[in-house]
Amino acid sequence: MDATSQADYRRVGQLHAAMIDQGFLSTLGPRFLSLLYQAIDECPDACLLLARDGERVVGFVAGTLNMGQVYRQLLRHWLALGLSLAPSLLVPWRLWRIVEILRYSRGGPDRVRTLDPQGAEVPQLPAAELLSIAVDPACQGRGVAADLYAGLKSFFATHGQGAFKIIVGAPLAPAHRFYQRMGAVPVAEIEVHRGAASTVYVQKVVDA
Repeated sequence: MDATSQADYRRVGQLHAAMIDQGFLSTLGPRFLSLLYQAIDECPDACLLLARDGERVVGFVAGTLNMGQVYRQLLRHWLALGLSLAPSLLVPWRLWRIVEILRYSRGGPDRVRTLDPQGAEVPQLPAAELLSIAVDPACQGRGVAADLYAGLKSFFATHGQGAFKIIVGAPLAPAHRFYQRMGAVPVAEIEVHRGAASTVYVQKVVDA
């Protein structure tokens, strides 16, 4: 597999900002996003898979077994990180949402609720997590997203994971349809950001 270049990371950041524009991370800008995906790619327990049309990146998927490790890797690029986040640190609501994300990644109070109508306890959620997936609109409908998804399942399988979780914002109807089509099962609700509900899906790595 070809080495990932700085241009690739910038392209992934641009795709995220354009295609996942309802998420908070997009408000931090492509510069921060490119650094984040570089950190993901540099972590041994994380994965960044790219889809290309020729040399151009047209899609990606990212996942990790340990988001804290990703953030530690991100801090190694402290100067570029500080410059990319400087405008957001002056906006109180953005700063608070960054804090909420860090609390979630450290396993702090995350307001998880079961979806079981009988009120059963929330199931134990996998450590492995799909973080994001996006495909250029010009390449959608070609199975690119499904191939990337399968590649991430293989990554987790090789790391001994039987399942992974996906956090999907409540308003993102196309994302919900995609994950359900892939076989992911909704098991809980969560508020990573207070007042913004998301559904927690669990995807088995090896299909039954």
